[in-house]
Amino acid sequence: MSIRLRPTRRGTACVAITAGVFLLTASALTPTFVADRLVKIPLSIEAATVSTGTAELLDAAALAKGTLTVDANVPITVNQLVTVQEPSNADVVTLQSAMQMTRDDRSGQAAIVNASVDLVTVDRRTGTAVDEPVGSIQSSSDKPADPVAHEGHQFKLPFDTQKQSYPYFDTTLRESRDLDFVGEAELEGLPVYQFHQQIEPALISGTVSVTPSDLGRDGTAPVTLKRFYGITRDLWVEPVTGAVVQVEQHYRQYLGTDVNDPQAITIIDVVPNFDPQTLSEQVAFASKYKNLIQWGTVYGPALGAVAGLLLLAGGIYLGVTSGRHRETPPLLIEPKRTAEENAELMLS
Repeated sequence: MSIRLRPTRRGTACVAITAGVFLLTASALTPTFVADRLVKIPLSIEAATVSTGTAELLDAAALAKGTLTVDANVPITVNQLVTVQEPSNADVVTLQSAMQMTRDDRSGQAAIVNASVDLVTVDRRTGTAVDEPVGSIQSSSDKPADPVAHEGHQFKLPFDTQKQSYPYFDTTLRESRDLDFVGEAELEGLPVYQFHQQIEPALISGTVSVTPSDLGRDGTAPVTLKRFYGITRDLWVEPVTGAVVQVEQHYRQYLGTDVNDPQAITIIDVVPNFDPQTLSEQVAFASKYKNLIQWGTVYGPALGAVAGLLLLAGGIYLGVTSGRHRETPPLLIEPKRTAEENAELMLS
């Protein structure tokens, strides 16, 4: 029986070529498909962070009674909860940040140093604030929120963060300032970029009237002190996702007759950063999201492309070489003759 190889080789070649073309096409389209779904700020966020530090702090309760007292080495905790609000859709997401700073040496209302609710709508791809709707900031529970136009970034940097400066919004100044790239680092094994923002002390709203004796001065006429604010901010960002993994801020407010008043009275001077649990949670989240994005947009498509090329090359090879194989005729084996038959053949 003869064995016919040509149809089998050609069939295998067709299958391999078809599969190779499919994988190459899928590899080319997958990054776009995945990016449209993964490289966006999610519509379901409930992110709680905790920062801790030690502060030099003006005693608000004593100030209400007319006494200026600044406490040193006050343990503080900053709780922040970021959630999604409306409007949120395929293009934008509205994020609400509820923040409260408390002094841990007191309880109840006496423990609250400050609190605020910040609302901003951002582009889901770039992470930057959009013009409409206008955001808001509420810094007092007994007063409505103020409409505040936000600019630049705030809760995260862009996907595929670059080594450059970005506009970063400050809720106290209510404006953006440059956040500058400093260098590369590593947190709990995760590669990150470090960024730095320096805001020199500036005048902000709010004044306090004190007696000259409170300032160690002579006289009886009240002295009006203005409020000043400055901050040094460092962010460690996972560059693929733009997720902020760690934050350290030297936050300072003080009262003075001018920005350089040598007798300035501290309102608050503190350097909080994420506590160990929050840091670990931020690293875990950024690592997981980074892997999803990279497998969906880089590693997965690359493996598919390699497999597609191998299948395509193998299919072409089988198709070309299949024509060289000719059908082999069956081997004819002459039956064995008897002695009589051989003798007859010789005499004939």
